[in-house]
Amino acid sequence: MNLFDDINKRVNNDNIGVDFFCLYPFTTENINGYLPYFELKGKSLLTVGSSCDQAINACIAGCDDITVYDICPLTKYFYYLKLVSLLCLNRAEFLSFLCKTDYKNNRKYNPHLLTKKTFNKVKNILKTIDYESYYLWDFIFKNYNRRQIERLFRDDINDLAAIIFCNNYLISDYNYELARKKLVNTMFSFYVGDISSIKMNKKFDNIWLSNILQYLSCDGRNQMLKSNIDILEDNGTMLVGYFWNTSMTIKGFPVEEVLNIGVDKIIIPGTMGNEDKNSILMYKKSITKK
Repeated sequence: MNLFDDINKRVNNDNIGVDFFCLYPFTTENINGYLPYFELKGKSLLTVGSSCDQAINACIAGCDDITVYDICPLTKYFYYLKLVSLLCLNRAEFLSFLCKTDYKNNRKYNPHLLTKKTFNKVKNILKTIDYESYYLWDFIFKNYNRRQIERLFRDDINDLAAIIFCNNYLISDYNYELARKKLVNTMFSFYVGDISSIKMNKKFDNIWLSNILQYLSCDGRNQMLKSNIDILEDNGTMLVGYFWNTSMTIKGFPVEEVLNIGVDKIIIPGTMGNEDKNSILMYKKSITKK
């Protein structure tokens, strides 16, 4: 079954549920909270794709070598749709097009979400930047209605205020303009597949694993951590895991007991209205002795 068959199956099924084929329109992580803990300017980054907000925020922090991986085959195409939307639309229009919550009124449903009218404003630029992405999204907007297109995206996302709070590029019009300038001058590499099986031919200064470890067995976690430590530069930093509160465990086991590498738990400033603050586990690779 090809990608277009998969898309057709999903958009025409009300009860297909959430799986790894679904896109995140925006991050559910407080990226702004953990950005200061990583040296990104002039450095390289390997990051989960998801909403691509990790990559966009790293870019405006000065990272100029970004590799994105994701098991979802639509991630690359969504990045380019998001990029041209950012380039062609102002901040309010951008949020209205991609955020399910109404930008102005903060209502439960945004009537401007994923409309063909807005896509038509950006599609010609998309065609020049990445033709494959243009071809896919043009097919989608021509053949499916807005409600169907929504089925390509997850519903378990933050509200508008939290989306802005989490993303440095959305905090202000100034940062939004900065993102425009930096993104057009930054090259991104994309890999589709399970990060445990992707073979990299380079090392990275930073690696962000998001919450992937929560989906793996104990053996799978150990294997994944070992393979990523091997491609981490000396003095490089890895975001081993992101947790939505400070007491989060992995499949019932306390985080500190599950991971047998030296990690620091960092409490992320800001709660986005949550009672418990979010946290990350960070691993710093020491210099290899020769």
